[in-house]
Amino acid sequence: MDKIKNILVAVDLYGGSEEVAGVAAGFAEAFSAKLYFLHVERGYPEIMGDPDVPDERDVVASEVRASHRELQEFRDKMTPPGVEAVALQIQGRTVQKIISEARALDIDLMVVGFHRDGLHHLLADDVIKRVLNHAPCPVVVVPPPTR
Repeated sequence: MDKIKNILVAVDLYGGSEEVAGVAAGFAEAFSAKLYFLHVERGYPEIMGDPDVPDERDVVASEVRASHRELQEFRDKMTPPGVEAVALQIQGRTVQKIISEARALDIDLMVVGFHRDGLHHLLADDVIKRVLNHAPCPVVVVPPPTR
C-alpha cells in the first residue's frame, strides 16, 4: 500500500462517534494525513401538498445548517494540532455516499464505528458490511467501548 495521505471518518452526529474519530485522528497524526469528517444525512423528501407551508422548508433548512455547525464543532474538537481536517455533510443513501466520497476524495483509509444497541445496531451493522464490501480502500472498524 502507498503512503496514507487521506483518511475518511464516517461520523454519526447522534452519538457514539468520539471513539471512532479518536482512532481516525490518531492515524491522521501518525501518517501526517488529511482527515475528512463525513456525515451523511438521509435526506429530506420534497414537501408535498399545500403550497402555503413554506415554513416547513425553512425548518428543514435550519436543521441542516445546525447539523453542519455541529459537525464543524465536532471536527474542531477531535482534530489534533497540526492535522488538516475538513467537515463534509452530504445528503443521500449512507453507503452509496460514503463509497462515492471515498472515491472522489482519493481516500487511502476509512474509519467507521460499530454500535451495539437496538435497532441502530442492526442498521449500523448492515451499513458497515456494505461499506466493507464496496470500499475502494482499507477500512478500520472501531468497536464500541466496553461497558
